[in-house]
Amino acid sequence: MPQTATVAELLRHHARFGLSLVAGPAAQAPIRHVAGADTLAAIERVPADSLIVILGGPSGSGYEIDVAIRQAAARGLAGLVFAAPLRLPITATRLADRAHLPVLAPERARDGAGLLLDIDRYVRGGASDSLARAETAIRLAQAAAEEGGGEAVRSLLEAAAQALGCGLVLDETGPVAESHPGAVVVGRQPVAAVVADLDDDATRVALPAIAALVSRLRQRELSRRFAPAMTRAGLIVQIVLCDRAQLPQLVDQAFHLDLAVEQTHVVAWLKVEDAAARGEASMERARQVLDEAELSALQVLHAKPGEWHVATLGGDLVVVCTGPAGTDPHRSARAELQRLVEVLTARGDVVVTGGIGTPQAGPDGLRQSAAEARVAADSARAAGRHGTLAETDATGLRRILAGLSSSPLSRDLLSEMLAPLDAMGAARARIGVVTLSAYLDAQSSPTRTAEALHLHPNAVAYRIKWISEALGADLADPDTRFALQLACRVRLLNA
Repeated sequence: MPQTATVAELLRHHARFGLSLVAGPAAQAPIRHVAGADTLAAIERVPADSLIVILGGPSGSGYEIDVAIRQAAARGLAGLVFAAPLRLPITATRLADRAHLPVLAPERARDGAGLLLDIDRYVRGGASDSLARAETAIRLAQAAAEEGGGEAVRSLLEAAAQALGCGLVLDETGPVAESHPGAVVVGRQPVAAVVADLDDDATRVALPAIAALVSRLRQRELSRRFAPAMTRAGLIVQIVLCDRAQLPQLVDQAFHLDLAVEQTHVVAWLKVEDAAARGEASMERARQVLDEAELSALQVLHAKPGEWHVATLGGDLVVVCTGPAGTDPHRSARAELQRLVEVLTARGDVVVTGGIGTPQAGPDGLRQSAAEARVAADSARAAGRHGTLAETDATGLRRILAGLSSSPLSRDLLSEMLAPLDAMGAARARIGVVTLSAYLDAQSSPTRTAEALHLHPNAVAYRIKWISEALGADLADPDTRFALQLACRVRLLNA
């Protein structure tokens, strides 16, 4: 609210007062008083610097209006307001313009006493008027929100703007700070902002409450839109993680949820981490980052071609694109997924490392594509390749290892082979696995192993001695070497 009200300020609050300038200038002179008059003749009793409201609307001849304007100008009035629409004679318009006397009128007839009271409250200003406007705006916004409907947000903003006497818009064009008073927050993520074209006490009081109502409507809209997809996404996670024996039961559930598991799937595995903490974030912050990424993915992908599902698994985001059987959705899916990675990365506070699997059909194909994507994402993260989607290797070796890793039975069998090293502690177990893997890759050559690990050959020989003793393994046996090499490869891929 301005310290001193003026006619120009009244006109700026068109949504509140509904007044337009009929003649004269939009004066900046202060309004000291507000007075009401039943007739034009009462103008001669109004003190200077007053804004006079003609309660009964225009009356009298054009000559009388001319006289009233002359008197108002002579007494130094701040302006003349009519409570009903007015078309001034040309002589009156010229007189008002020459005298610099603002003449105002509404587009539709208003109750004169109500208009007088509203203007008087505004001119007196202070906390009472600001609180009254803010309370009215919040009450009308709540009523609009309770009515719901597809245009609930628009109706809410229009109702609040009318009470506040300013314009309100929902800005969804750019990033929004959590500290913004009009921040619209969905799932703890600012997604838009309610912005007012007037900064006064009433707007500052009402804006956070209005934004909270818009947030609630947006959350309700997203829940309604994505609830079925989120239920299906939870089932996808179960299919990816389950033992092979549980798959038929989950496929049956998928049928009842209208999840087309028999079609072709491309899976992306996204590791989303707090850029500041990089793997050391608190559980609460890590959960917040993942929730925000999930919401962004739903918003970015829901209108894209194909059927999309977004799920969280541990600390990662799993995105599935499904297309008709016999098709290859890989190319279009990859472009959309890369766009998602760019959107997430553009936030500036997260690091995204992704992998994408090959198109695979059916529930087993879904599991295979997810395993490939996970291995590719793990490899990319280990190599520091952030902000893009890594793919499985062309030779197919990683796809084979991914298949072994995705099978709980195979994974358990391979882990059992390395269990004696694990019993020696995490640090010693990793030294053992890395050394043994390099030794087997080098066809049991201590010299080549030493070159690969930057060690002395004697150090390699010493390590291989205690590793083979701990495992109780005959490294001269081809089958033993092959099995241990697979176990080491899978362990290092998932490290």
